[in-house]
Amino acid sequence: MGSSRSYVKPLIIMAVMVALAIGAGLFLVKRQSPEASGSDVLTSPLDFKPVITTKGWNKGNPNAKTVLVEFGDFQCAACAAARLPVMRIVEKHSQDLLLVFKHYPLPQVHRNSMIAAQAAEAAGRQFRFWEMYDVLFQKQSEWSAIPDPLTYFLKYAADLQLDLERFRQDLWDGQLRDKILRDVLEGQVGGVKSVPTFFVNGNMLPRPQNDSHFEDMIADAIKKAHETK
Repeated sequence: MGSSRSYVKPLIIMAVMVALAIGAGLFLVKRQSPEASGSDVLTSPLDFKPVITTKGWNKGNPNAKTVLVEFGDFQCAACAAARLPVMRIVEKHSQDLLLVFKHYPLPQVHRNSMIAAQAAEAAGRQFRFWEMYDVLFQKQSEWSAIPDPLTYFLKYAADLQLDLERFRQDLWDGQLRDKILRDVLEGQVGGVKSVPTFFVNGNMLPRPQNDSHFEDMIADAIKKAHETK
């Protein structure tokens, strides 16, 4: 894993927090089986506990008992460093693990992070999210420090054989931006303070000491999931 992380103080307007506390059952739904009993239903806003949903771009087995959720920023060096270890783990545990990626751009420290997330989402509308994900991280040094990275993103889109006119239009689509901001809000409610941050089955993982430690934590979670009836 990367040796450093990017940090930002979560900025949530009080009114939004109040609304979330009252309507949390509608916004963030805890992953549960159809057989869950009625006693599991929240009866009061005071019972609310923030959870991380499984909605997002995913890789692996959609029916896996173990779900690894990553909150990441395409301009974050530590996120770029985490890409290969994460993909190795997903490949190694392809039958037992589902990876879900959620956006957590930090424009206060990474000025191009939001448009990079938009570029990934725009590619996703043409079924090339993960290909753009790889390119953005692989070529991070190429676009991260320049004032306007759009030329690079268009080049990457062309290399991926995307419809460039559609890509341009989708890039600035307000619904696409709202989708990214919903990921950010979910991360803030879930306690994300830095990137990359990982959750396994809704529980935030501690910062791994190294790649081996990270893989051990995932393998342990998979083992426990199989032991749970």
